[in-house]
Amino acid sequence: MFLLIGAHEAQQHFGTIGLAVLAAIALVTLGRALAIYPLCALFHRSPLRVAAPTSTYFSGEVCGVALALALALGLPADFPQRDAVVTVTFGVVAFSIFAQGLTMTPLLRRLGQL
Repeated sequence: MFLLIGAHEAQQHFGTIGLAVLAAIALVTLGRALAIYPLCALFHRSPLRVAAPTSTYFSGEVCGVALALALALGLPADFPQRDAVVTVTFGVVAFSIFAQGLTMTPLLRRLGQL
């Protein structure tokens, strides 16, 4: 699925929206951390406690990227800036899969979780 979408998006000019892609990556990463760390803090003193290294893993989790891409691709063709939305979403998905996904195992090994 991602190869087909990537082939379609390769026809888009990334230079004009590169800053938007970087901003979206930063905001998504921040949003994930803001969603995970407070929830882990709620359970800090309970038997359901999540260790800090494990919460770091969850904050970088790449789940849900296919859903984000499907939602962006599901926008109507006449939606304003649809191509830009799809391209930025693809940039975030690609970053999540390649940068975060491929570095997760080394990070967990370094934190002593594997």
